[in-house]
Amino acid sequence: MSSERRVLSQQEIEGEWPSFVQVAARVSMDIDDVPQGLRVLVPYGVFWGVTDDWIREDVFSKTPQSLKENLKWVISEFDDELDSWLAGPEAEELDPSDAYLAFSAMRMGVDSI
Repeated sequence: MSSERRVLSQQEIEGEWPSFVQVAARVSMDIDDVPQGLRVLVPYGVFWGVTDDWIREDVFSKTPQSLKENLKWVISEFDDELDSWLAGPEAEELDPSDAYLAFSAMRMGVDSI
């Protein structure tokens, strides 16, 4: 399922990776802090938006290959919108939102796939 080229729901991600759901904490964020066009990606940020480098590396190493492929495709599809947000005004803020940090971390993690 996740190797399909489409954005997955939180339930679909959980279905592909049930062991993660049991052991890992999810990233929390306020959906209102995410630009409207990127809100469909919130489930991805919840799973892969880990800001701690070591924990993020561990999460990505345990991610099933089919989900890695889907995540990489999703990030490439939304690359311009992510650039606009993550390199925009919030990048200069001293205290960016949890959503901004999560999406930044997720994008860094994708670079390691």
